[in-house]
Formats: sequence, structure tokens, C-alpha cells
Amino acid sequence: MKNPLSKRYLRELKSEWGKYLALFLFFTIIIGFCSGFLVADGSCKSAYDNSFEKYNIENGHFVLTDSISDGLKEELEEKEDITIYPMFYKDKEIAKEHTIRLYKMRDDVNKADLMDGEYTKADDEIVIDRLYAENNEIAIGDTMQIEGKKYKVTGVVALSDYSALFKNNTDMMFDANKFTVALVTENAFDNLGDAGLKKCYAWVNDDVALSDKEQEDKANDIKDIIKKKAVMTDFVARQDNQAITFTGEDMGGDQVMVQWLLYIVIVILAFIFAITARSTIEQESSVVGTLLASGYTRGELARHYMTLPVVVMLVASVVGNVLGYTWMKYIVAGMYYHSYSLPTYTTIWNADAFIETTVIPFVLLLVVNFLVIMSMMTLPPLQFLRHELKRNKKRRAISLPNWKFITRFRIRVILQNKAAYLTLFAGIFFASVLMLFGMMLSPLLTHFKAEVLDSKVANYQYILKMPLETETSGTEKYAVSELKNSSGEEITVYGIEDHSKYLKNLDLKDGEVVLSDGYMEKYGIQIGDEIKLHEEYGDNKYTFKVSGSYHYPATMCIFLSKSTFCDIFDKDPDYFSGYFTDKKIEDIDDTMIASTITEHDLTVMADQLEDSMGQIFSMMNGFALMIYIIVIYLLAKTIIEKNAASISMLKILGYSDREAGNLYSLATGVVVAVSLIIAIPLSDKAIKVIYYLMMKDYSGWLTYYIAPWIYPTMFVLGMLCYLVVYIIQSKKIRKIPLSQALKNVE
Repeated sequence: MKNPLSKRYLRELKSEWGKYLALFLFFTIIIGFCSGFLVADGSCKSAYDNSFEKYNIENGHFVLTDSISDGLKEELEEKEDITIYPMFYKDKEIAKEHTIRLYKMRDDVNKADLMDGEYTKADDEIVIDRLYAENNEIAIGDTMQIEGKKYKVTGVVALSDYSALFKNNTDMMFDANKFTVALVTENAFDNLGDAGLKKCYAWVNDDVALSDKEQEDKANDIKDIIKKKAVMTDFVARQDNQAITFTGEDMGGDQVMVQWLLYIVIVILAFIFAITARSTIEQESSVVGTLLASGYTRGELARHYMTLPVVVMLVASVVGNVLGYTWMKYIVAGMYYHSYSLPTYTTIWNADAFIETTVIPFVLLLVVNFLVIMSMMTLPPLQFLRHELKRNKKRRAISLPNWKFITRFRIRVILQNKAAYLTLFAGIFFASVLMLFGMMLSPLLTHFKAEVLDSKVANYQYILKMPLETETSGTEKYAVSELKNSSGEEITVYGIEDHSKYLKNLDLKDGEVVLSDGYMEKYGIQIGDEIKLHEEYGDNKYTFKVSGSYHYPATMCIFLSKSTFCDIFDKDPDYFSGYFTDKKIEDIDDTMIASTITEHDLTVMADQLEDSMGQIFSMMNGFALMIYIIVIYLLAKTIIEKNAASISMLKILGYSDREAGNLYSLATGVVVAVSLIIAIPLSDKAIKVIYYLMMKDYSGWLTYYIAPWIYPTMFVLGMLCYLVVYIIQSKKIRKIPLSQALKNVE
């Protein structure tokens, strides 16, 4: 015989469509977002991981001032069991502040993945990085001009050793907008001038099974041998090469972030399910009591009241995974491909993602629903019929001050529904954290760029390969060196002339050491502390006592007087290695300039972060707004339904629909407003902790900054979400009949 209770499903779904639609959307959105993110992240990460073997990525490289001797090459290959490949490149300026790094076509190591088009065949053809081409709207068939000669773009590639486009390994951030790598024929490479030529050599370990520690030890041994036999200007092992490792580390960090997001949302969703399940039983208490008295078992009723939530969750799981593996996956993959030069990837079924985003939440919510319903089903039928669903005797009501009746009534509503309102606060706090994180980035980067430009030393900072004089007016000599701190981060050491006209507020006395304020903030350094630095390729170690700070957010650096610099680094008193100037130096050959630092170089980190992460932060804002609306709606709806009889009685006593509704809806509004006022400052503290931990993994420092307009904007958006819910609930309140108050009278 067909179970008569089955006839109630469609009727209940129709009457409670708002609740089930909200639960469906909440569950679908979180599953779709997280599964799509984890699937795309896993697929891209798999393509990245497989590229090491597929494209024979180097285990490291080094740059020499002269070509490697046959003896040194043979010693390294035989003694360290490696194979060395020449990887010469030339850096050329192709547009205003745009640099192209040219390599010969590759066949053996660091091979390329052709994404579109074809490889070069003629000497006037070139293939460039796909991401740079995308960012600069360069299409296949377009021409590029290098040193006055035109080259036709025949294809776009992803170079396996440049998944992140770092121009220098010490840069704070990669630059996919103004830096690119490219491949040309051997003749084309040789015919270009030698300005910007770097004699680079890559090595690959013969034993591919070496552990990370063994690879690190081997790299150190290789470096020690080279230092004794040649002049080395750069040495980067694979594990230290940001152009290779940054992408994989970032994708791994994103996965952890999304998993935490999922876990927090699941906890909030579990509380919401518990409250809605309890509310359903409370509304149906007369029905439950009658059915229990009629002979239905508690298990049968528990299964009945769990069926619709389970069906909604199952449908949401299917729809969420479909969205995750289709629409959402492409959005996330597109974000990664807009940030990194990844090789071609194929979607990989991710069992872990399915378990984490679907199975665990489903089982957890099923268990929560079951426990809440079964705990209530242990009450005797008579208590259900009397609507006495509390196990404990009624506690004495809290005595309230002699306020207006309306005020006391709303406070009673809040106190009676404190569990729902606490869950509401948790949801608002979590959504506020997401929203603040999404809204803070663009103003923070704009503020950082403004600070960098306001505090820039000069329009140009030239670093020379050797001291050379210039006739350019307005130049000021300085000395510079690079050291490493205990965290492996590169610290620039400046030796500044006395009474510098470019660093006017920096008055250095002999022996004094002044740190950039970003350096001090990042590592928690105080005036009077000692810092220890060491050479990257040498054995010298240095200890400095901090005597002050200087506002220079562009880089992590320390300032010394030039005489102190020369004493510490054992240089002649008239030694210098660069110029500060507001005019471009024209009388020093480009081949003698190691690097030129301009405004773009100072703000590249902010520019790239804004370009590559803008989409994900916009998504966070949208996701946060949806959480605001859904959480407020579900819990406000539960409170209205729980108090339907009271609202009906108020109508009988002469209150209008609007007046009766305001007593309850405005109580929720007060809780939302107070929750926002408390949650926004708390979210600021939470984000600050997350931000400091996140920035520890980056080279350099971006000072934490929240634009003043963000806080009121978050409050207004939160209240607008409440207003949407208020309008919806007002319609529901109008539909509560006067007879509702008489239904439960004994």
C-alpha cells in the first residue's frame, strides 16, 4: 500500500518553495564554485607538474661573464652527473618600458609548448609568449620591431621554464604585461646586436629520482665548483627559480584557500539546516503528534521529514557538479591562464574534489538533519499536540527595563530566537571577510602605487657593470649591493652620498644603518635591533644594528652612507656602481648597464596583481553578497514561520500587516545592522592576520591598507541585502491568515 505521507511532499514543496529554493541555491553555488575551482586547479596543476618531464625542464642555470671552458664543462658533467646546455639570451627593448627576452629555438631542454600557429622557419619570423600576446593584443600575423628590424609573429607558445614571467628572479612579482620571452632562428639570434647578451647555461641532472634535499646539495656543489673556475653573475637552482616554481606554489595555495572556504561554509550551512529542520518540526508539531498517536514510528516520521531536504541536496549536488565541470571550470582555468603561461591542459576527473565538495557536505548535512529530527522525535505525542517542544521547564523571562512596549517586544523576539540570530551573525561575519578581501585589493594597490611614485628616488636608477663616468647633468653616484637575509629574501644595500639631493630626508651619519619601513614592518624589526645578512654566492656574513627607518615602499632595502658602504664591503673610497638621475643617460653604452629601474619597475607588482587577480576578487564579492541574502532570508523566514501564530494574534488585536510585520522583520533588521557593525571590524582584524601571513610568502612588501570608503560600503550592501529579504518577508506576513492564531488553541 502506498504511504499516505508521500502525498505531502509536493504540497510541502509548493508551500515551502522559498526555503527549499534558497537551500538549493546555497548548496549548488558552494558545490559549483568549489568543485569547479578544485577541478580546474587540479587539472592545471597536473599539466604544470607533468611539464617537468614532458618538456625536460632544467634543474638550474648559471650566467657567466665569458663562455664556459671545455675543462669546466667536462668537470661539472663528470663530477656532478649533469648535462649542461647553452641557453644564451638577449634582452631587447621593443616599446616604451617593454622588454623581450630572445632565445634560439629549443630542442633539448626547457622545451616550448606551441599553443597556436607554427614555429619560425625564416629569419624574420618570431614566436612569443601566449600571455604577453593576449595582454597586448598581438595576433598571429602581426609584426614586431626589434632594433629597427621587423619580425612576423607566426605562433604563440608557453615556455616551460617561464610559467610565470619573471624578468629577474629577485623581482617582487612577475610582469606579463611588459615582459615576454620569445624564440627566433639561430641566424636571427646571431644577427641581433650583443647588447643585453647573457651567457646562460642550464643543467639537467642525469638522475631524475633525486630528492629535493639531494638536488639542493648538488646545486650547492655545482656553485662551489663554478666559483673557483669562472666569474659567475647569476646562479639559480630550480627550486629557487620563481619563473618555474611560483606558479605551482600559487596553485597549491589557492587549493588550500578554497578548501577552508568550503569547510567554513559547510559549518554555517549545517547550522542553517539544523535550525530549519527544527523549525519544520515545530510548525508541524500537531501533525507529528497526531501521526505518532496514530501508530507511525519515529523512524518513519524522521525519514519523511528528511526526504525533501535530501532530495534538494541530491539535485543541488548534481547541478553543482555539472556547473563545476562546465561553466565554473572554464572561468577558473581562464583566470589561471590569464595569470600564468601554462602549457595546454586537459580536464582530469578529481575524486578528492568530488569527495570534499559533495560527499562530505552531503553526509554531514544528512547527519545533522537526522540528529536534530530524531532528538525531537523522542518527545511524547502529547507534548507535540500541546506544542510543548522544550525539554526543560520554562525559564523565568529576563526582566527588561521599562522601555516602550514595541522595543521590549522586539527584544523578546531576539531573545527567543537567539540560536538563529547567532547563526545569522556567523554567516554575516564570514560573508564580510570575503567581501572585505574582495574589495580591498584594488584600493590597496592604487594606494601602494601612489606611495611608491611619491617616494621614488629618481626617474631613473642606473646600475652599472663597472664604474663609468657620464656627462649627463643632475646625476648622483651611489653604490649598491645585494645580500640575502635568513629567510632567503634579497635585500638591496645602498651606499648614499652625503647630503643627497635625491634622498633629501635621509641624513646618514657614518656607521648608521637605516631600513626601509616595509622591511621593518614585514619582519617586525625595531630600532636598535640587529639584522644579519649574507652574500648569495660568497661566504661573507654581515651584522647591522638598525638606527632608523626611511619611507621607501618600492623595495626591501637598507641605506648606508657611501663611506660606510665602502668600509664594510672593502671598496675604494671613490667606488660607485650606479647613478640616480631624472634624465636618461645617453653617453654610456647599453652593454655596460646592468639594469635600469624606472617607475614601471617600481610598480610592476601592483600592476600585475591587479591584472591577474581582479576576476577572482570580483567573484568573491558576488559570492559574499549571495551568502548575505541567502543566510538572512533563510533565518528571517524561519523566525516569521515560528511566530506565525503570534503575528496572526497581533492582526486580530488590530495591528495592520505592516505594523505586525515590523515587530518581527525590524527585529531581524536590528540584528543584521548590529551584526554588520560588529562583523566588519572583526573581519578587518581577520583579514589583517591572513594578509600578513600571505605576504610573508612574497618577495617585497605591500603595506596593509583599507580605503575608508570600504567599511560604509560594506554596511550599505549588507543592509540592502536585508532590504531585499524584508520585502520578500513582508509579502509572506501579509498572507498569514487571522485564523492561524486559533488553530493551536486547546
